[in-house]
Amino acid sequence: MPIKFQVKLSDKDMYRFNMYHAYTSAQGILSIVVAIVILLVTYVCRDRLGTQNIVIYLAFAAIFLFYMPVSLKMRSKRQIALSDVLQGVLTYELTEEGVVVATDTSDETATLPWDMIYKVVTNKHQLLIYSNRVNAYVVPLECIADQKDAVYGVFRDKVEDYRLHLK
Repeated sequence: MPIKFQVKLSDKDMYRFNMYHAYTSAQGILSIVVAIVILLVTYVCRDRLGTQNIVIYLAFAAIFLFYMPVSLKMRSKRQIALSDVLQGVLTYELTEEGVVVATDTSDETATLPWDMIYKVVTNKHQLLIYSNRVNAYVVPLECIADQKDAVYGVFRDKVEDYRLHLK
């Protein structure tokens, strides 16, 4: 049953994870809603606002729309740059005990038991194995392309259905 694959994360992979995580939370959704409301108010009240106020409202809308993606982009680059573990190659092995993760920089391994997996999510580019609400192992789908069905099968066998969000 052991299935093994290796992952080399890039800042782009980390950015995708951070964007997914941010925009599936209340904060990310709220930032989009607030920006849309500001734009609608600006449009509806454009005759009464004056040019200076319109510019201010548009600046606020832009902040709500673009601050989070820009800050997440910089944060992703910093996360990869500052972490020796994330700069290296991570080896994942799906065993009877759980998901075993090893790095090329250390002899130590970490095991996430099957019953401790918070949820498993796939999106267009990634397989995310959450150990809690915030932290996840990020696996780009291109790294498991040839084993995708086998990997998904193991997760379907070992993790409760309500914790699986596989596409």
